[in-house]
Amino acid sequence: MDESALESRLGVPVTVFDVTPDTSSYLRRKIPDAPHGSFAVANELTAARGRSGEAWAAPPGGVWSSTLLYPGLDPSQVGRLTIAGGVAVAETARSFGVDARLKWPNDVVVVDGEARRKLAGVLTEAVVDAVPVVGKPVGDALDDPGDLEAAVMGVGVNADLDPEALNTDRAVTTLRAETGGAVDREAVAARLHERLLDRAGDAETTEGFGALLDDWRELTVTVGEPVRVSVGNRVIEGTAKAVTETGALVVRTEEGREIVREGDCERLRRS
Repeated sequence: MDESALESRLGVPVTVFDVTPDTSSYLRRKIPDAPHGSFAVANELTAARGRSGEAWAAPPGGVWSSTLLYPGLDPSQVGRLTIAGGVAVAETARSFGVDARLKWPNDVVVVDGEARRKLAGVLTEAVVDAVPVVGKPVGDALDDPGDLEAAVMGVGVNADLDPEALNTDRAVTTLRAETGGAVDREAVAARLHERLLDRAGDAETTEGFGALLDDWRELTVTVGEPVRVSVGNRVIEGTAKAVTETGALVVRTEEGREIVREGDCERLRRS
């Protein structure tokens, strides 16, 4: 990818890596000096961190990126950014002809019969009083959170590579596999960044977020499905009914109604 060409198109500082440990930690070190929208993108990652804190590596051929935001949001509203990121990634993939859908809480998938093949993932990292909070509600990590200083939106898109190159035991796909040909990674990165800034801006207002949430609901494959959500040692089973304005999943169980703010969600086969 051409760093200068991306900077010229996007109008923000851009850093392109061939190989780097993690684009999000790179941008986090730039706070507060780097401007809103600063973008870091890599061809390969060697030491990234997932939503649950697990380490993972991303092979060559993806669009592994992070975007720095200074959103006008309260820490309790950070979940809005994950919704914004999911919609932005799905819209990007759909602009390349891929029927991308959203799986709560942070996956972009392609439906293949009973399978939900992961195409991309979104990870929101809030920075509150210089403390990074990754993949969970700020209130669960900090007893007395102050102001939201910044957020780093990490997005990994399986772009110009084959699914077999991804070292995972879960169902996955790539833009190359879905389109049947080579994928312009620079075009994917540029379009993704543009959509992400637009959608993150929508999340900052009540009206904008309402429209954003409507779009998320149109794209989701989770709402209406029987699900199992693992939260620590607890397992919640029921039917996913809705997503709240903070990004929590509403699950109707045999005992009643559960509001699930984080967790690993899987679809249950209908009996």
